[in-house]
Amino acid sequence: MSALTYFGNLPPFHWIPIGIFIVTYVLIAFESHTWSYLDRTAAAFCGAVAMVLAGALTLPAAYRAINWDTIIFLLGIMILVAHFRVSGFFDWIALRVSAMARSRTELLTLLVFTSGFLSAFFVNDTICLIFTPIVLAVTDRLEVPATPYVVALATSANIGSVMSVTGNPQNALIGVSAGFTFLGFLAHLAPVAIFGLALNVLILRAFFRKDLEAGPLAARPVMDAPPLNRTLLLKCGIALSLVLVLWIMNFSFPLVAISVGALILLIGRVKSQEIHEHVDWTLLLFFASLFVVIQGLETSGLVSYLIARFLPGFHGGVLAQLSSLSGAMLVLSNLVSNVPAVILFRPLVRSLANRHFVWLALASASTLAGNCTPFSSVANLIVLQQANRRVKITFWQFTRVGIVVTLVTTSLAVVLLSLQNILFPHL
Repeated sequence: MSALTYFGNLPPFHWIPIGIFIVTYVLIAFESHTWSYLDRTAAAFCGAVAMVLAGALTLPAAYRAINWDTIIFLLGIMILVAHFRVSGFFDWIALRVSAMARSRTELLTLLVFTSGFLSAFFVNDTICLIFTPIVLAVTDRLEVPATPYVVALATSANIGSVMSVTGNPQNALIGVSAGFTFLGFLAHLAPVAIFGLALNVLILRAFFRKDLEAGPLAARPVMDAPPLNRTLLLKCGIALSLVLVLWIMNFSFPLVAISVGALILLIGRVKSQEIHEHVDWTLLLFFASLFVVIQGLETSGLVSYLIARFLPGFHGGVLAQLSSLSGAMLVLSNLVSNVPAVILFRPLVRSLANRHFVWLALASASTLAGNCTPFSSVANLIVLQQANRRVKITFWQFTRVGIVVTLVTTSLAVVLLSLQNILFPHL
């Protein structure tokens, strides 16, 4: 089936779901301003209900729209992370990191590359869940503004996850669909991630110059390490090791996460109420609601129309193909999220020439698009929702940085993949 045939018969627009999506998007962007008392979760929930009431989705269709794999994955990891918190591990790490840092820029660089490389192999969402409390604890101890470092964690986790099939769900989907090996995928996209992380440091320094150049880190008094529950920490370490081993063995991400979450509840011997208090239930509700809103938008026909607008570029040379595909993915990934956008594009990619590099562009663009706005990726939302209790980062504070990071790193990916196609066409 050709690309033109696949997208040739576009349905007419249904403006009600488009209107509901726009209103929901605006309410999320301007959460809790003086004229609105809704936060992100409440706005998304109301948007989801509106989609059903307007007839864009039936109630059973709304249930099916929710990606339960994502919800279950997050819940399992949150339970494990909660036990790490109770053990005192994050406070201990914060003390060690704050002792190592000699300047604010050095702390930023260390965070960017550490979180970026770990995200490539242990899933960006997982790193964001684990690192956010560490970042908040370190910035609090060093008495530096948390905003640059919170934004750095989110953007770096997305950029770093580009390089590996285990970095994020859409990469795993593409790796399976295109038949990439782990090392083959890594060889192509590791340069994109490494140079992207370096550019991320430069962009963040430019945007947060005043915060990062306000002077050296203040001398901190020598303090004893906070008490550690070593028995609980050992159990958490065993549980985390089990998660990583099972993921490497290609067991289901959500099944492993929720199973190990149940295991640590049984063996951790911590009062369940204390663990429940550390699970971000509002984040889970936000994601469930957002899945419904996105599915409602897909019924409008707008998504298919946007894909069709990029079709002419898909049949040009390699540079035109990669540029057009990346541009389309930047738009769609921010409308329907990156995994649904990849699913929409799979039939199209199979009909194109240079499929090998087109798949790689699909992986890089869908992932890097996640840095555009606070809710362009799960990783951003995890970081900002967890950090919200300590530091307020508005939609526009993140987006003004995110758009630049997204455009620069996506352009870098197109250039590097085009060069690889010229230098190593059969690789």
